[in-house]
Amino acid sequence: MFRKLRILDERVVERMSQIHRPVLDKLMVMFTYAGTGGFIWWILFILPFLISRPYRRTGIILTAAIGFNYVLGEIIIKKTVGRARPSTLIADEDMKIHKPKDHSFPSGHSASSFCAFSVMFWCCPVWIWLPALALAGTIAFSRMYLRVHYLTDVIGGVLLGLIDGSLMTLFFHSVVFTQG
Repeated sequence: MFRKLRILDERVVERMSQIHRPVLDKLMVMFTYAGTGGFIWWILFILPFLISRPYRRTGIILTAAIGFNYVLGEIIIKKTVGRARPSTLIADEDMKIHKPKDHSFPSGHSASSFCAFSVMFWCCPVWIWLPALALAGTIAFSRMYLRVHYLTDVIGGVLLGLIDGSLMTLFFHSVVFTQG
């Protein structure tokens, strides 16, 4: 099974290099940089939610969820798995962004994006979480497009983010916000 997943991962990396176009290159770089460190989530959602009385609790959950997701994904899982990125096999001049230096699994951009989406799915109306889903999906795709993550890295990040965001939302609504 792992052999088949590795073959699939390699095929996706190869296909991504075949669909590159100048306009897509610029867009995917923009979305990847926006997702770095959860930057876009802080600017578009977390900070506005924290200063908005009706969404303040959602902003608090988002902050805690993304922090928890970072520790679990970037510090614990990535360092434990230690998977090399596909970009290590690609010449520097063929890269659209600088090669990341850390490990590949799971995709932190995908994890933080889907963690944010998950919290918004549980806490916000559809007109908020639907654009968040589109943004999260585009950021996750950009990581494969730019060949800094394998498909399975992105899927792992998506699943980690969905689980972390859902668990933190459940925790805050059932424990934290019920006190006092």
